[in-house]
Amino acid sequence: MTGPRVQSYMSETFQTEQTLHHVEEFAPLLVAIRKIAEGALRQLQIDYRDIVLSGCWANINPPGAKHSIHSHPNNFFSGVYYVQSDAKANIIRFHDPRAQAEVIMPPRHQQNPYNTNLIELETKPGRLVLFPAWLKHDVPTNLSARERISVSFDLMFPNFTETMSMPLWRGGENKKIR
Repeated sequence: MTGPRVQSYMSETFQTEQTLHHVEEFAPLLVAIRKIAEGALRQLQIDYRDIVLSGCWANINPPGAKHSIHSHPNNFFSGVYYVQSDAKANIIRFHDPRAQAEVIMPPRHQQNPYNTNLIELETKPGRLVLFPAWLKHDVPTNLSARERISVSFDLMFPNFTETMSMPLWRGGENKKIR
């Protein structure tokens, strides 16, 4: 298979097509991604039969580029593996999903993960971050002199509607509505 074509995503940010999970050279990374996702599913105690990569692509952020706030619809997990991220280009930010969370913000003695609406996670080459696909996130402007390079991916349950999306409640027989 020939390498994926690179396409422009934003004015200065580049992404490959979302087909890297079909490129043989990425097989060791895909094995690691699957192992981490299966571990997360066990920890969450989710009953599942399988989880598959629905997309995998490379991101190249040259100096001055950023990746705006977004989420990954129609997937269960998303993640990113960092290939190259220097100081001043080594943060991914996760945003509080509650629309009105900033309405009441009492003063804090010190900011920590339990009292903030924004979590900043430091990245470094070789780090893999897995998170819920619905969680809004962004990557700030690359203030370093080198490109920030990462591989992003999405995971979903195959045949979700046939195997997992049934209602989580049960109706009773002969129940009257009052």
